[in-house]
Amino acid sequence: MRFRHKAAALAATLALPLAGLVGLASPAQAATSATATFAKTSDWGTGFGGSWTVKNTGTTSLSSWTVEWDFPTGTKVTSAWDATVTNSGDHWTAKNVGWNGTLAPGASVSFGFNGSGPGSPSNCKLNGGSCDGTSVPGDAAPSAPGTPTASNITDTSVKLSWSAATDDKGVKNYDVLRDGAKVATVTGTTYTDNGLTKGTAYSYSVKARDTADQTGPASGAVKVTTTGGGDGGNPGTGAEVKMGYFTNWGVYGRNYHVKNLVTSGSADKI
Repeated sequence: MRFRHKAAALAATLALPLAGLVGLASPAQAATSATATFAKTSDWGTGFGGSWTVKNTGTTSLSSWTVEWDFPTGTKVTSAWDATVTNSGDHWTAKNVGWNGTLAPGASVSFGFNGSGPGSPSNCKLNGGSCDGTSVPGDAAPSAPGTPTASNITDTSVKLSWSAATDDKGVKNYDVLRDGAKVATVTGTTYTDNGLTKGTAYSYSVKARDTADQTGPASGAVKVTTTGGGDGGNPGTGAEVKMGYFTNWGVYGRNYHVKNLVTSGSADKI
C-alpha cells in the first residue's frame, strides 16, 4: 500500500514538467511568423532586376525560409544570388542558402535575381503560408500603366496622359521616365514636362508604385519632338519648313544649272 502511494507521487511529479512542456509548445509555434515582400529594383526593357525581402515578424527565431511565387508565361528568372531558385513551369521557388536561413525576431534578409519578360510575381507563399503574415494573399507588384499619349506640345513642354495601373492593394503614385531616367513622381495619371529644348526628340514611359513601395514594369514608350528648332536642325512637330526644288529640264531649256541658284540670288530668297 505504501509502495502504491510512492509510485503515484512519483508519477505525478514527473507529469508536471511534461504538462508544462505541452502547454508551452503551442504558443511558441504560433509566435513564429514572417513576411516576404517583392520589389523591382531595375528595368532595362528586355529584362529587370528583382528583390525579395524576408522578415521575421514573430517572437521566436526562424530557422529556414522558402518563398514561392508564380510568373506569367514569358517571364522567368535568368540568374539569382543569396538563394537557391528553381522552377516548375511558371511556378518559382527560392530557398535560403546555408548562411542566411536563421532569422532572429525582427531580423530580415534579402535575395535578388535578374529576370526577363514583362510580368510581375503573384500567388506568393512563405514557408507554405501567406507572404504578408496573414490569411490574405501576398502583396503583388502593380501592373504596367497604359502607354502615355502626348498633347499640348510646345517648344519647351509636353503634356502626358496614361491609363491607370492595377494592384491588389492599391496604386500609390507613378514615376514618369524621360529617356529612361525618372523626372517626376505624381499621384494622378497626367503630367506636364517643362523646361525642354525646342526641336528635340524625347521618349516617355511610366511606372506605377503600390502602397508597399513596390514598382511594377514600365509602360510602353511614346516619342515626342518639341516644336521649333529650325535653322537646319530638327524642325519639330508643327514647325514651318522653307524649301525649294530644282527642275532638271531647265538645264536644257534655259541653260540654268544648279550653281545658278546661288549666282542668280534665288537661294537667298528661299
